[in-house]
Amino acid sequence: MKNLSTFIRKEIRHIIRDPKSLMIMVLLPLVEILLFGFVLRFEIDNANIAVYDMAKQQQSVKLIHRLEGGGRFKVIIAQSMPEAEELLIQGKAKAILCIAEGFDRKATENSESSLQLLLDASDPNIATTIEAYINATLADFWVDNFGGNHTPMLKAEQLLFYNPLLKSVYATVPGLISVVLMLICALMTSISLTREKETGTLMVLLISPLKPIQIIIGKLVPYLLVSLLNVIIILTLAFTVFGMPLAGSLTMLLLVSLLYCLCALALGFLISTLAKTQQVAMMMSLAGLMLPTTLLSGMIYPIKNMPLWLQGITYVMPARWFVSILKHIMLKASPFSAYAGELGVLILMTAIFTLFSLKNFTTRFR
Repeated sequence: MKNLSTFIRKEIRHIIRDPKSLMIMVLLPLVEILLFGFVLRFEIDNANIAVYDMAKQQQSVKLIHRLEGGGRFKVIIAQSMPEAEELLIQGKAKAILCIAEGFDRKATENSESSLQLLLDASDPNIATTIEAYINATLADFWVDNFGGNHTPMLKAEQLLFYNPLLKSVYATVPGLISVVLMLICALMTSISLTREKETGTLMVLLISPLKPIQIIIGKLVPYLLVSLLNVIIILTLAFTVFGMPLAGSLTMLLLVSLLYCLCALALGFLISTLAKTQQVAMMMSLAGLMLPTTLLSGMIYPIKNMPLWLQGITYVMPARWFVSILKHIMLKASPFSAYAGELGVLILMTAIFTLFSLKNFTTRFR
């Protein structure tokens, strides 16, 4: 028993001597519980709806107030149909509700549809949920304002944009692309430098005439070429096997994908400057990147549904901006101005990760 207790104490000291591994083991379950608890929500709590009211009558104003008062939607009043469509293209609104002229008369006479609902179906789950909420709101509004004894109910004629067949693969594949590229690129570079440290070959690089920035570039370029091959393979599978459309530019899609790979490679290199061993680097890459990238990129669960503090964390996730750009290019054929902001954020993140990697590498290994 004495030998066993001595061995147990030795193992405990070994764990304590590696505080980074201990921190990951203790914090990872806590982070997972918090992320899944706050992210796994399928109801719509905060969706932007653009309303173009051509009637501007008493009942149409009441309907807009009813939509706002339900707490499910944030109503954006559009002054023209092009303005409303621009909100839909840029992703600032998930649906457009058009109220026709003579809304009061058409609703009571049921002579023709006085409402039209245009839905962004790039995420089928959000589109169908918004449709159900709006139809329920219209039904309650009909009973309260036009009498419950009328047989016809107030309904909106529906049009689906970007994904008219409501294929869920159109929503999930862009997110899967972001997760796979992030893991492959970050994992490759995070292990690279730590392997050099463990085998001792890093010292050879340090005494060479190469500058730190040259070492980083030399490490990143080969992996960037491998990442280009991965991008081609993944996009080919997306188009051929899963039937993803390409409404926008293939050239822009490739350039943005390479930028995202470079961002992931820089992040992996930053991890390698912090980790002491390959095991720690692998754990930080897999556990620290896969789960947040999957849950906080918006590929499965709407970011608008998350608590505000969690929405703030998504701003530092490269996958959030990459998934948004992919949907703009692949599904919407949006103009460059629609995703220029997201592209700028990715460029900024890549520069920041590269600078921090260079600083850490220079500080720790010089």
